[in-house]
Amino acid sequence: MSHLSVIDAIGFGAAGLVLATFCMRSMSALRWLAIASNVAFIAYAYLRGLAPVLLLHTLLLPVNICRLTQLRSADVRSNPTEERRTGRRDRRPFSTVCKVTSDTSRQAALPHRRVSWMQ
Repeated sequence: MSHLSVIDAIGFGAAGLVLATFCMRSMSALRWLAIASNVAFIAYAYLRGLAPVLLLHTLLLPVNICRLTQLRSADVRSNPTEERRTGRRDRRPFSTVCKVTSDTSRQAALPHRRVSWMQ
């Protein structure tokens, strides 16, 4: 690795951005970093001719943009009076923002006891 090319540096930078997304505490920051990593991986895959990586990140980019847009519109729709009173934004779980519903039939099949490491 004595001669790191610019293309390889882009690839390592993209990988670093993906790693950084796992360290994010806010969903907004995670999406911004994911978008940056998608762009970096698209450039890397294009320059290296890596079709599967190019396809994956080309598909993931609009997904991340869409999710960020949904997240930002949910922040705009939050109650501004409550935000001013408490000094904080409404930080609902991401599942609420993206309208993820749970499958009750699958939940009913799970046992209602905790394993030892959960207690």
